[in-house]
Amino acid sequence: MSIARELIEKFYQLMNKFNELENMPYDFGIGETMYPSEIHTIDAIGKNSGINVTELAKTLCITKGAVSQMITKLKNRGFINKVRSVDNDKEVLLILTDKGKKAFDGHEQFHNAMYVDLADYLSDIEKKQIDWVKTAFDKVEFYIDQYRR
Repeated sequence: MSIARELIEKFYQLMNKFNELENMPYDFGIGETMYPSEIHTIDAIGKNSGINVTELAKTLCITKGAVSQMITKLKNRGFINKVRSVDNDKEVLLILTDKGKKAFDGHEQFHNAMYVDLADYLSDIEKKQIDWVKTAFDKVEFYIDQYRR
């Protein structure tokens, strides 16, 4: 089997496992579960408080329609508030509620713990091997970007 085929097959295996994780709800310390799309929306708002719908859509790489649906869902669940911009009465800005901030913080803690665990798990791999994997990922990403055009 060629090296390219081996890499692509392994990459697909990892993507499939990652996609499984992306569809699993998780409780980030707020007493209710959230799907990754929900918590990643909260994460983007938490990191960009006062972001508008258009910028949030760009940040998440999804349509404004999808963002609007998610905003409605998260607002109804008490995670975010919509406020009018003082500069432009037509512009709606998004901010986290206290509940949203708690979910945001829980998500940060979740990822920090995961990164520590992964670093510990990979600690027996030499730095040059890690660098090679990063370079390979960069090349595959570039190839995919070129292939899509």
